[in-house]
Amino acid sequence: MRLSDENLRGRTIIGADGQVIGEVMALFLDSETWRVESLQVKLDRVIADQIGASRSIFHAGILEVPARLVQSVGDTVVLSVVVDALRQVLPTEGEPASAH
Repeated sequence: MRLSDENLRGRTIIGADGQVIGEVMALFLDSETWRVESLQVKLDRVIADQIGASRSIFHAGILEVPARLVQSVGDTVVLSVVVDALRQVLPTEGEPASAH
């Protein structure tokens, strides 16, 4: 299947446990290999709170999910990990979100 960034933006992302995590905002590519490195995800408010992602009343929680955690892509993007495992990809304090 051939997909573009435009086709993926807005698609729902689901964890391996079936919980809706959020939606795809953008793709990040490795400039040397031209492979998708990660997905920028706009987190559902409840999920952001559940995993401890930074968010505010006016700004949704955003998480950069490594492409290696993507199990499949169809009408939705399914991850190979459960929601709670996403805590491991949260940036540590003082670290930029794209460092993972």
